[in-house]
Amino acid sequence: MILGRLTYGLLVVAVLSGLALAPFWSAARPLESLETLNGATPWGFWLRGVHALSSWGFLLGTLAHLVEVLWKKTDGRLSPGVWWRSVALLPVSILALLGGFLMRGDAEAQAALAVWREVSASIPVVGRALAALLVGVPGSDLAPVALHHAGTFTLLAWLLTAEHGKTLAPDLRSTVLAALGSFAAAGLFPVSLGPAIAPAGALLLGPWYLLGLQGALLHLPVAAGWLLPLLLLAAVGLVRHVDGRLRTTLLAVAAAWSAGYLAFTVRLLLAAR
Repeated sequence: MILGRLTYGLLVVAVLSGLALAPFWSAARPLESLETLNGATPWGFWLRGVHALSSWGFLLGTLAHLVEVLWKKTDGRLSPGVWWRSVALLPVSILALLGGFLMRGDAEAQAALAVWREVSASIPVVGRALAALLVGVPGSDLAPVALHHAGTFTLLAWLLTAEHGKTLAPDLRSTVLAALGSFAAAGLFPVSLGPAIAPAGALLLGPWYLLGLQGALLHLPVAAGWLLPLLLLAAVGLVRHVDGRLRTTLLAVAAAWSAGYLAFTVRLLLAAR
């Protein structure tokens, strides 16, 4: 499918631009290093924009391709194992992007880091250890976050995409189109940083793709941060194994989940105005 190939190309652009950015970022001084990149490094703001926008494009492409597969009912062409791993690509992509957001080190990123630590720690039995593994202990620098952003989750995203696409790299045409689109978008839509310290009384917003979850967590226990995504993944994953009315029910659950997520997103954005 064309959408899938273009999405793979966006992943390549995101990885290569991320490698180019790595020497400019400091785990001990994340915000300062990015401000220097944006303001004092020639074309630094543009390179950072290429990385961010291609990453967002990869996430949106992954989501759109998943919807396309469900709409056309082509999920049955994949073996059960490949299907579940393809579904897992969506949360892996979000975790990779979340790491990039946390690496900004500004007030919004610091608030998101605290929430992500609490959500991870709420997982029974392994929660505390998992939180320390993913984001480090409170007061530490962002080296663990960077490791999982650039290493663990990006590598997993590549491997899962490669398995789904049955190739270790996308075709040249898709990569070139993805690169040209990212280059143009980065020139038109600069990616800004937030303040180091939040204004008094301000509602800090997390990454745009997690605003629905952030809005839900204002009203639900912290464990909803992993239980709600797990519910969606289970509904989508099980679609591959059923037909008829049960398949329709699972898709309705996924649609209702998505509608609720959108509603929480809109409500949060209105509250932040």
